[in-house]
Amino acid sequence: MAKSKTPRTPKNGAAVQTPLVTAVSETQTEIQELRKTQPEVRKNVFPINLDEEIRRRAYELWEQRGYEPGHETEHWLLAETEVLSRYSSPRQHSA
Repeated sequence: MAKSKTPRTPKNGAAVQTPLVTAVSETQTEIQELRKTQPEVRKNVFPINLDEEIRRRAYELWEQRGYEPGHETEHWLLAETEVLSRYSSPRQHSA
């Protein structure tokens, strides 16, 4: 059976610090620093479902026109423009 390897000690009898321990502690410190610099995740924010919003707005436009057939594309494009402009323009706060 092979003999297990043991760390060698210098001739003066001083203990040798293993570089693995130092590397692990440095990595842990780097991870902690990265966590501090990352922005906080907002938990109460819901993902935007643009298709659903556009679909609802197009239906509202169709209702407003009295359920008139033949204007589906027009309603969809108008709804799409309204919804996308709502999210693309910077929000303005009233004072």
